[in-house]
Amino acid sequence: MTKADVAAERKNQIVRATVDCIAKYGYHNFSMQDVARTAGVSKGIIHYYFLNKDDLMMSVLDKVASDIERVLHADMDSIDNPKKKLEIFIDICLDVVRSTKEYYQVNMDFWTQINQKEEVRQVIAKHYVKFRETCSKVIVEGIKKGQFVSVEPYEYSSYIIAVIDGISLQWLFDEKVFNYDKMSKQICQLIMRGLLP
Repeated sequence: MTKADVAAERKNQIVRATVDCIAKYGYHNFSMQDVARTAGVSKGIIHYYFLNKDDLMMSVLDKVASDIERVLHADMDSIDNPKKKLEIFIDICLDVVRSTKEYYQVNMDFWTQINQKEEVRQVIAKHYVKFRETCSKVIVEGIKKGQFVSVEPYEYSSYIIAVIDGISLQWLFDEKVFNYDKMSKQICQLIMRGLLP
């Protein structure tokens, strides 16, 4: 393993530990010592790789969103059917909440920072752009192939993401409010109903 590989792995180890700490203690309540203990490294190692807590937090935010984007593309890129691609997009985005609650909770903790930290707002906005673009490409493809009615793809993508975020937040606040699997299927059907000819 090269020195660069070791450094990249160590940074990932610290970022993963930070995600765990945010999920456990909350954005404002974890310390660098908590991260060091969770990662099994010294605080000095953390400061070697990250300038400060804000620098570390930006890396965490990037990792959370990049992981979701990577899963989306891995599952969607080999599919030719736009309808199936959009179903996968919706399913994966909804499943992130259930299967990796800590990631979504970390994301929510970051949302609380957008009024205090411009950099956080910009990073979150950048990732929402990527999600909308991914979704929009599928909708455009579906319109061209005659599988979807003509809609404004970027706006419809915003609607899809808003529905996913809204349902996810309600479920995170109260897991008993509805059956998540059943609701996920209904959401997919309702979204598709607005697109199918």
